[in-house]
Amino acid sequence: MSPKTPEQNARIRAESRQRIMAAAMHLFARDGYERTSIAGIARQAGVAKGLLYNYFSSKEDLLRTLILEAFSGGDEQIANLLTSDPRSTLRNLLKWFFDEMRQRPEHWRLITEITLRVDKYAFVHELAKAKMDEYVQVLSRLFDQLNYADPLNEARLFVGILDGIGVEALVLKEDYPLAAMEKFLLKKYCDEDT
Repeated sequence: MSPKTPEQNARIRAESRQRIMAAAMHLFARDGYERTSIAGIARQAGVAKGLLYNYFSSKEDLLRTLILEAFSGGDEQIANLLTSDPRSTLRNLLKWFFDEMRQRPEHWRLITEITLRVDKYAFVHELAKAKMDEYVQVLSRLFDQLNYADPLNEARLFVGILDGIGVEALVLKEDYPLAAMEKFLLKKYCDEDT
């Protein structure tokens, strides 16, 4: 058997890291951060516990990485939704949010659990505050372009509405009227009957 090339080693490392992160996301969302062990994550990922520590120094480091990557991925997706028309941008953002809630509930369950326990995870508070400030500023500019009387507080209200919908949808699952709320908000903010 011939030795692996540097490219093969890099690919194997990247795949192992991804498996570990996917396993952690699944277990954190299913069992909660506190009840998930490093050994359980390694077992779920199909890697040795020692190998996991080659990628992440602790369970908190793994959680921090998951959150940072989630924010980064969300930022990229949101950047692709921005248009020169503020109403179209709001429409895109709303559709993206509701699609995310339907397609990735596990992801949102973890983010919600962690952010609701922000007092326990100081680093999450800093990340969440910075990210929320960013989102509120983007939305405030959109609401300003749409001539809302108080764009900053309208942006905060908008974020609060989406947060509330997200929590209720995660708790009530299929009993939450997600499609009806999507239609309602598209009509309210985008004058759209979908």
